[in-house]
Amino acid sequence: MPHLLVGTAEIEITPPIGTLMAGALQPRASTGVYDPLYVKALVLDDGRTRLAYAIFDLIALDGAFGARMTAAAEAVTSIPAAHIIWSCSHTHSGPVTVNHFPADVPDPVDYAWKETLIERFAECVHRADVAKMPMRARRARGYRGDLSHNRRLRYKDGREINTWLLHGGEEDLQAVGAAGPIDPEVGIVAFEDDVGMCAVLYTFALHANSRWGSAFSGDYPAVVAARLRERYGPNITALFMPGACGDLNPVRPTREIGDTLAETIIARLDASGRELAPVLGIRYQDMALPPRDVHQDIEDRLRASQWAPREQAFFRDTQRDLQRLDPRGLPARATAFHIGDIAFATFPGELFVDIGLRVKAESPFPWTYPVELANGSLGYLITDKAWQAGGYESLISTVTLVAPKGSDMLLDANLALLGEMACH
Repeated sequence: MPHLLVGTAEIEITPPIGTLMAGALQPRASTGVYDPLYVKALVLDDGRTRLAYAIFDLIALDGAFGARMTAAAEAVTSIPAAHIIWSCSHTHSGPVTVNHFPADVPDPVDYAWKETLIERFAECVHRADVAKMPMRARRARGYRGDLSHNRRLRYKDGREINTWLLHGGEEDLQAVGAAGPIDPEVGIVAFEDDVGMCAVLYTFALHANSRWGSAFSGDYPAVVAARLRERYGPNITALFMPGACGDLNPVRPTREIGDTLAETIIARLDASGRELAPVLGIRYQDMALPPRDVHQDIEDRLRASQWAPREQAFFRDTQRDLQRLDPRGLPARATAFHIGDIAFATFPGELFVDIGLRVKAESPFPWTYPVELANGSLGYLITDKAWQAGGYESLISTVTLVAPKGSDMLLDANLALLGEMACH
C-alpha cells in the first residue's frame, strides 16, 4: 500500500514563572514548572491534500488569534490556512490565554508572551512539514470507563447540579443519577515506518483538570507522552486530541490517569491495529452562532447552581459586561477531516458528551471522533436539555455564552461535511 508523508515537531512554550494561571474563576500566580508546556504539530500529505493538526498545552485560544497563527503557518509552509487545525488540551495548569474575566478586573493575560505563540506555532508546523517521511498509518482503539464521570448530577425535580458544587443545600432533594453518560473510547492512530513508531495521535474525552496548584503542567497528556517515549523511544511525538468532555471530570489522580491511558494505547498498538488507506480529505464551514439572551434574569439559575457568593459575582459582572456589548452572531468554524476511514469533527468550544456521541453515531464514517476547543474557544457547547436543567454550564457569562441552538448548528454542519467527504 502507498504511504502517507508524515512529519511531526514540538516546541516548548512554557511562559515565565509568575505568569497568571487559568482554570478557575480567579487567576492565580504561577510559582514553578511541573511539566514544560508544548505546542506539537503533525503534517500529513497524500500527494493531493496537505493538512496539519497542532495541539497546545493550554486551556484555550480564541479564534481570531488562531486565524493569525494559521496565516503565519501558511506563509512558511504553503499549507492552506483552512487545512491547519489546532486545538488546546484544556489543561487547568497553564497560563491565562483568553480574558474571560469581568471588565473591572485587571486583564490577566500576558500578551507579550502570547504573541510569541504565533511564531512558535508557525515554526512548529514548518518543522513538521520539512520533516515529512513516508509512513504507514494504523488505527486502534481501547476503552477506559474508570477514569471519568459525568460531573452533573440530576435531581428528582429535574434540575442538574455540578458535583463539585454539592455542599448540603440540595439535601431536601433526591438525586436520580448522573445527568448524562461518559465516553470511554480511546481513539488511536499510529504513524510508523520500517524502523519503528514515529507518532501517536490519540483522543479521549476527559477534562484536563486533574492537577491543581501553582506549577505549570500539561496534566495527564504530559504523563501519556512520557510513558510513550519510554516505550517507543525519545523521538516519538504524542499528540492529544481532546474529545467531547465539557461535562466530564476525572476520578483519579493525574499520574494514574496518564499511566492508565498510556498502558491502554501501548497494549492496543502491540496487539492489533488496522492499516489506514493513505487518503486524506478535509472540508470546513464558517457560520455565526446565536448567543444566549444576555439580558435574561439569571438570579434563579445562579442560586440553583449553588455557586458561592464570591463566584456568583463573577457571573453577574460578566453578564453585565455582555449586556453592554450586546453580542449577536458569534463567528465559528466547523472542520471535518479524515485519514482513510477514520474521521474527525471539530468544535470551537467545550463540547458536551451527548453531542460528541451523536457525532460518532450519525457520521457516515465507520470511525469518527469529535475534537473540542478546535480553531476557537467559545465556551461551553451544551444541549437544550442541559439548558433547561440549569447548572454551571447553563448560566450566562463570557464562558457560558453560546445558545444550545449553536451547538446544534455545529453538529449539523459537521455531519454534513462528513457526508460530503464520505461521498468522494
